[in-house]
Amino acid sequence: MKKIVLTSAALVLICGFILKVNVAEAKSFEKNRSYDIESVDTLKVDNESWDVSLKKSNSNQVIVSAKGKKKEKQLVTFKQDGKTLIIKQKDQKKSGFLGEFTFGKKGTISIGIPSSRINKIDLNNKYGDIQLSKISTNNLIVHNDSGDKKIKGISASKAVFVSKDGMLSIENSTFGNLNISSTSGDNYIKNVNGSKIKITSKDGEVSIKDIKEGKSLAVKSDSGDIGVSYKQAPTSLSVAAKSNSSDVKLKLNRLKKNTDTEKLQKGKIGQGFNKLNLLSNNGVINVTN
Repeated sequence: MKKIVLTSAALVLICGFILKVNVAEAKSFEKNRSYDIESVDTLKVDNESWDVSLKKSNSNQVIVSAKGKKKEKQLVTFKQDGKTLIIKQKDQKKSGFLGEFTFGKKGTISIGIPSSRINKIDLNNKYGDIQLSKISTNNLIVHNDSGDKKIKGISASKAVFVSKDGMLSIENSTFGNLNISSTSGDNYIKNVNGSKIKITSKDGEVSIKDIKEGKSLAVKSDSGDIGVSYKQAPTSLSVAAKSNSSDVKLKLNRLKKNTDTEKLQKGKIGQGFNKLNLLSNNGVINVTN
C-alpha cells in the first residue's frame, strides 16, 4: 500500500513538472497582415479551435491579426490565392502523455473589413466562438461544429448558417435570403429584416423578436418552442402554424382564421401575399404583433 501511494505521488509530481514546462514553452505571439480591399473578392476562414472575430474596419484595407499562446507560428497561416484571401488555423497534435490535452484559451483571429463590400465570406469553424459585427457581403456562409455565434449589424444578400452545436444570436441585421440549420442549440433572432427566412432546428428553442414582415418566414423545429413577434403588425400575411404535441397561440391583428384548433391554426391578414409557416413536433408556438 505504501509503495502504491509513493508511486501515485511521484506521478503527480512528474505530471505537474511536465505541465509547468509545457505552459512555460507556450510563448505568446502576434501576427498581422494587411491586404488592399480591391485585391480581395472572397474571404475564406478555416478555423479549428480559436475564437474568430470579423468586424468593420475604418481602413481601406482588410486587416488580419492572430494573437495566441502558441509558439508555433505555422499554426495560423495567411495566404492570398488570386482574389481569395485564405486564413487557416490548425492545432498541432503533440505526442506523449499530455498530447491530447489543452489548457486555457488558445488564441483569437481578428479580421477587419472595410465598408466596401466583399463579395463572399466563407467561414468554417470547429470549436471556437464566432463574432461578426457591422460587415457587408453578398454571400455569407458559416459552418460550425461547436461554438457560439454572435451576429450583429450584418448586411448580406444571401446568408447560410449551418451548426451542429452551439447558440446562434442574430441582431439588427438585413438579409435578402437567410437560411439557418442547427442540430443542437438555441436560435435567437432580433430586429432582423429578411425577404426570405428559413430556419430548421432539431433540438433547441427558436426565438424571433421584432421581425419585419417579409415575403416568407418558415420555421421547423423537431424539439423546441417557436416564438415570433413582429415589429409592426403584418398587413398582408398567410399564416399556418402547427404543433404535434403542444399549444398554438396566434395573436395577430386582423387575422381571419379558417382553421382554429388547439394544435393547428391557419388564417390570413389582408390579401395574404406574404407567408408565415411554423411547425414544431414537440414545442409550443406563440405568435404576436
